[in-house]
Amino acid sequence: MEVVVNNTTVEFSGLLNEESSVELIKQGLEQAVKNSASKKEVNLDFSKVKRANSCGILAWYKILDTFDCTFVYINAPRWLVEQFNISDFLSDKTRVQSIYANFYCPSNDTHEVLLLTLGNEIPILDNYDEFSLVLKNKDGLDLEIDFEPSEYFYFISSNPQRFKKEAA
Repeated sequence: MEVVVNNTTVEFSGLLNEESSVELIKQGLEQAVKNSASKKEVNLDFSKVKRANSCGILAWYKILDTFDCTFVYINAPRWLVEQFNISDFLSDKTRVQSIYANFYCPSNDTHEVLLLTLGNEIPILDNYDEFSLVLKNKDGLDLEIDFEPSEYFYFISSNPQRFKKEAA
């Protein structure tokens, strides 16, 4: 896994697994925390991480526990959103700002992955059973949700008060 620190944002790429360097990850996080000064808030960008396995997820969870600051997930890919939906993955010191989601364009039979921001494109709701989102691709064609909102946004609906506070 590669780790790049860009001021208070840590960008990860590659794979998060048992071969990922815990020390390299910690060093990147330490530098970003130091850069954040008194604010003590660090953005985590996993958009270039192709996938993670259970060993990598467990190591990541243990690493975050060693820090005393707020971590904000930005540009979270689908595999990471699936982790958010597992009970207790998101702790009191983590927040979610933006996630990627899959969409389908019936007009040209293509699939697209779009970045959605909580509180903007994704309203904070208690229930996403009837949720729909109308977006257009760069050519102005309608896109349809290509995921089950009640499952994909479960991490929000399971604790809407938390996300309403964060989105404010």
